[in-house]
Amino acid sequence: MNEKPTILIIEDDTDLVAAMKRILENKGFSTIAAYDPEEGAEKLKQTTPDLIILDVMFGSKAESRGFDFAQSIKLDKNFAAIPILMLTGINTERPSFKFSPETDGEFLPVDSFLDKPVHSEELISKVEELLRQNTSKWKNWPEPGN
Repeated sequence: MNEKPTILIIEDDTDLVAAMKRILENKGFSTIAAYDPEEGAEKLKQTTPDLIILDVMFGSKAESRGFDFAQSIKLDKNFAAIPILMLTGINTERPSFKFSPETDGEFLPVDSFLDKPVHSEELISKVEELLRQNTSKWKNWPEPGN
């Protein structure tokens, strides 16, 4: 019997975490929640997930700590192959930004973005796509030719 894929959700919005956990677990995934990047790093020491869902902004000052966390994961060869799905409200709030792994991978090595608010069909589709990918396209970041 195959084990359920494990997804680490790193997001400070407790309601969004609860909703994503419910959606993902109903589709047969195992989930682990962390509410900031530091807790996410601690969870990584305990288990290696198949996928990380990572918010961009954390805390009352809306600091973009998700960017730093994504970079630190890709620089750690123990975790670099884990695909990262980044959640962002920035593309919705500031449409001119339009973060994209294709154009922003040099400084933001994530495999895909999902805009908030997160819709269940989009979440499941993107999670399944990244799990099929089986490894991060940025696993050798910052080496050229990723």
